[in-house]
Order: sequence, then structure tokens, then C-alpha cells
Amino acid sequence: MKAVVICVYDEGAVVGTSLIGARGLSILVDVDNERTLFDTGMRGRYLMHNLDILEMNADTVDRVVVSHAHIAHVGGLEAFLEGRERTVEVIVTQDLKDMGPVKLLGLPVKKAPLSKMSSETIGKADIREIDEWTQLSEHLFITDIPAASPGEGVKENALVVMTAKGAVVICGCCHNGLTQFLSYVEEMTKKKVCAVIGGTHLIKMNKDEVFATAESLKDEHGTPMLYLNHCSGVKQVTNLRVKLGLKGVHDFYAGTVAEFDI
Repeated sequence: MKAVVICVYDEGAVVGTSLIGARGLSILVDVDNERTLFDTGMRGRYLMHNLDILEMNADTVDRVVVSHAHIAHVGGLEAFLEGRERTVEVIVTQDLKDMGPVKLLGLPVKKAPLSKMSSETIGKADIREIDEWTQLSEHLFITDIPAASPGEGVKENALVVMTAKGAVVICGCCHNGLTQFLSYVEEMTKKKVCAVIGGTHLIKMNKDEVFATAESLKDEHGTPMLYLNHCSGVKQVTNLRVKLGLKGVHDFYAGTVAEFDI
């Protein structure tokens, strides 16, 4: 059996396809005969276009996980729900849940408020708050990304897929720190992280800080494979390759697929 991870939405798209590259992130995880859509990108019509090109009907998705309350990660949710016939579980963090479903898409994020959902659309979302380590299926887990200090940082969830070679971590932005989060996952699973997929918020790091992160990935985490996109940063990804090699650091544009034995 395999876990299949597909990038649906990113600033980049695979050359030669009709996929749209645009600001935001959405990743589909297919494991344990269930499909989990992790984040929904910024613009709903781009999300639905890419799902169509990838031949993924919205109703085949079993749950949606919103990593955190930034427009680049939740903006496509309304269009996704409108594209479904059936209700779907939507897992959010506490700050999104506290607003209630009526206000969920009225959240002002970076001065770019999203439109309010209609009552019909709201009815398709079974909203559930998770802010702790929780098992979603046999091999799939969700967890918060702890901040260095309690009460600080961004409320953010990530996915963890347990594979034959260790834990695969799937992040939206990892605002609260990549290497600290990997240590947390390894503590919880008692396994090494074998791969990191998604946004890692390295984009604001200078070269020396990226090099230090690379050394930490080698010395403390056994050099997991990296499949990076969104807020990881083009220059920062290049600097990671200087330290970790071309084969260890991959672009994860829309249309890219990663498979793992489970």
C-alpha cells in the first residue's frame, strides 16, 4: 500500500500542464482509502480548475483540513464547498472555529476579507476544531505546530503520515519553526521524520540562517527528503540544495506527486 501526496495549488505549476500556478497552497493526501484536502489555496476558481485538471471530483474528498487562518490557505474553501453535493468535515484551528461557520469566510486576513458563505454552502461544512495530536485514520494524524513559547506564534495545524520509512510531515507554512516542529513529531511518533512536504516559511531567512537550518536537518533529523513550495522561498530552497544536494530538495509545484510505502 502507498500514501500518495499531490500538490493541487501552489505558486508554481508543472510545465506542460494546464494547471494554474497562483499564490496559496493546497495538497491532497490519499491514504487508507481516504482523501484529505489540506488547505484550499487563495482563489476558489483556481482550486476547482486544478482539481478538474487532476481529475479529482470535489465529492471524492473525505475531509478538509485548514492549516491556519491566512487567506492563501482558506480562500478556496467556499468554492470547494459549492462544488460538492454532499457535506464534508472541515477541520480548523480554534481561532477559526470560534468565529462559527457563518463568519468563517468573513475573516479579514492581511486586509483581504473573504466573502461570507451562503446558508446553503454553510450547510455543506461540518466544522470541527482540532488543536492537538489526533489520529484521523490508520496512518494519518493531525497536530498543532507548537510555538517556542506558550501563547505566542500562529495557531497552525499540520498533517503527519506514518510510512514504512518514518513520519512524513505536511505543513502549510510552519510559522512556528520547522526544525522545532520536526523534533516534536519525532517525540510523538518515536520515529524519524523521513520527508517534509509543503510550505516551511524559510522565505524570510538569510543565507546563513538557511545553512543553519540545513545543518540541523542533517545533524538532528537524519536529512529528511524535502518537497518544498509556497512560503519556502526560491533563494532559500536553492541555499538548502547547496548544503543538502539536488537529490534531497525537490520543488513541489501544482501537479507534483510524491508516493510513500506504508
